[in-house]
Amino acid sequence: MYQITEMTEKAARDIASWRYDAPYEMYSFAQNEDEVDELLNGLHFAVYDEEKLVGFAAMGWSAQIQDKKLRKIYDDESYTDIAFGLRPELCGQGKGEKLVNSVIAFVKSTFEDDGIRLTVDADNKRACKLYENMGFKEIHAFRTKCVDASRGKTLEMKIMVL
Repeated sequence: MYQITEMTEKAARDIASWRYDAPYEMYSFAQNEDEVDELLNGLHFAVYDEEKLVGFAAMGWSAQIQDKKLRKIYDDESYTDIAFGLRPELCGQGKGEKLVNSVIAFVKSTFEDDGIRLTVDADNKRACKLYENMGFKEIHAFRTKCVDASRGKTLEMKIMVL
């Protein structure tokens, strides 16, 4: 299991510099102060493998798509929302499941009775397959109003629960 700790400014600045290759470039950070501030909002956590920063986790409203049409789903407080990111050079190496399991264990240590809910881009086939293999079930699909500038289209998203 990875270790999950409070986000530090050093970790937030490192994460804000991450750039992902196609077709995952939409997850890249712009390395600006707004992103650093968001990573330091108290709902983001740094994920380490021993001393090496390998990822981050977001919880609660920081892991949700901010669209008032989704309030009915997100208002169900029997779930804890999670989101995460793996260091770009570690992607595609089978480390995602360990990251997700570590985040789930971290959440369950605090909110043991809560289910787990996440929102994923339906085009991120690698992530969707991982979540399905881990037992997540899709409960809602929607198209966002935001435009994914890198692909020039709106995003189709899935909300999944465990």
